[in-house]
Amino acid sequence: MKRKDAQLIREIREFLDQHLYEDHPIIDICRRFTINREKLQAGFHDQVQSTVHAYIIRQRMEKAARRLLDSDDSIKAIALNSGYKKQRSFNKTFKSIFQLTPAAYRRLHQAREEIRP
Repeated sequence: MKRKDAQLIREIREFLDQHLYEDHPIIDICRRFTINREKLQAGFHDQVQSTVHAYIIRQRMEKAARRLLDSDDSIKAIALNSGYKKQRSFNKTFKSIFQLTPAAYRRLHQAREEIRP
């Protein structure tokens, strides 16, 4: 991958990270950054080992996981804030990434914090 293309993919990642909860159709990203679909997808796969969509979902779930540990917000509130209309869909996606439900993830990590001196 050319250095210029690699830099463009980094810029796209930064944009997605800053606008994580907005809708990002691939065609809109391509237009915004003047990149063709194949180059975007190949470049993203090379740098992130993921599709654009999977990257966005992963980033949203990472933020949700931090929020589970850093706040007392309900799982439903975190799900809604993460862009999910239904907690069930959020739970399913979260479990596919972390192998735990959001509630189990919160309990496990809170128990670990209590053990630390």
